[in-house]
Amino acid sequence: MSDSKEFISQVTPNIFATILDLEVFEQGDQEMEKGSKYVTASVQINGTWNGVVTLSIPDGLSRECAAIMFDVASDEATEEDIEDAMGELANMTGGSFKSLIDGTCELGLPVVTIGIDYQVKFPGSVLDCATTFKCNEHLMRVSVHVREDE
Repeated sequence: MSDSKEFISQVTPNIFATILDLEVFEQGDQEMEKGSKYVTASVQINGTWNGVVTLSIPDGLSRECAAIMFDVASDEATEEDIEDAMGELANMTGGSFKSLIDGTCELGLPVVTIGIDYQVKFPGSVLDCATTFKCNEHLMRVSVHVREDE
């Protein structure tokens, strides 16, 4: 197992349990459902290590997360609430991941993409690992891309 995969397997359940009081269970490398709406939140890490940590979460789960964060009913969570909540989850996941890396790194601002059957690419990087987790019957994926010259 790569360090990145080990770090993601460690920080993701911790963040969801601590911040949202939700349990997530590692599912390996299962494929995500096609044709469904997803929210992808990414945050860049630059310094001694250079890469991107990305969470891809189905719409239903992203809405649940936003509702918990902002203490509203799931059907009352707005698109802005969802974007803010997913950006914050990316920040926390990326920040926790960064804390496990040797050396000095800085966290960038989160970027949130919402849609159906899209791809998010990070030019100049390669996929280091992707791990699927299950939360409340939803599959979500956390991936790490690393700069090619690393």
